[in-house]
Amino acid sequence: MYRLIKDEPEFEIVGFGFEILDEAIRIEDIKEIHDRIIAATAKFYQVGVLTKDRIISESGEIKTLSDFKKFPL
Repeated sequence: MYRLIKDEPEFEIVGFGFEILDEAIRIEDIKEIHDRIIAATAKFYQVGVLTKDRIISESGEIKTLSDFKKFPL
């Protein structure tokens, strides 16, 4: 996957820092730490996530694929 997106201008690979960790700690409705980090990163950068993960989608923490279906681009 990395090779497919690393040179695409639509994608940006970002690091994991204290700001995202702080955001992850504040998310309570998502129990798995890796899912919290995904949601926290999206919240920090104010972007949505394309995911089929039901827990992330139903948490209401971030916009997900199901939200994008409601609002066509």
